Amino acid sequence: MRTLLSVVLLGGTVGVSVGDDKKDPTAGKWVVESVTRDGKPVDALKGAVRVHKDGAYTFTPVAGSKAEPSSGTYKLDAGKTPATIDTAAKGGTYDGKTLLGIVKVDGDALTIAYGEPGKDRPAKFESAAGSGVVVAVHKRAK
Repeated sequence: MRTLLSVVLLGGTVGVSVGDDKKDPTAGKWVVESVTRDGKPVDALKGAVRVHKDGAYTFTPVAGSKAEPSSGTYKLDAGKTPATIDTAAKGGTYDGKTLLGIVKVDGDALTIAYGEPGKDRPAKFESAAGSGVVVAVHKRAK
């Protein structure tokens, strides 16, 4: 099932040294609150856990989900507006693919929008029908 958009949080490299979590606003443990693909909700990913650390990520779906776990690397460019993220996935739906996206952290909320493989980097945090854009909203884990 393509649900494992692997919420592969995306990246670039200006302004943020991905190996320095003190400068990486996406670093930490995040819980998926919602995912929208092509304007439709993807409920199978709700509650999944994403961890970002030192330019690497893991994505672990909730027990019993049909979504597949994945991991990979990301490059973040916080010098752009919005910040960009390029994610190289290992495992899951996007195994071996690079996803181009944008990312924002607002308090305890992390939002990532990315184009599916072969699609352009999104310009907005929106997922309209037929757009090929996935938007994932996360809350920082306590």
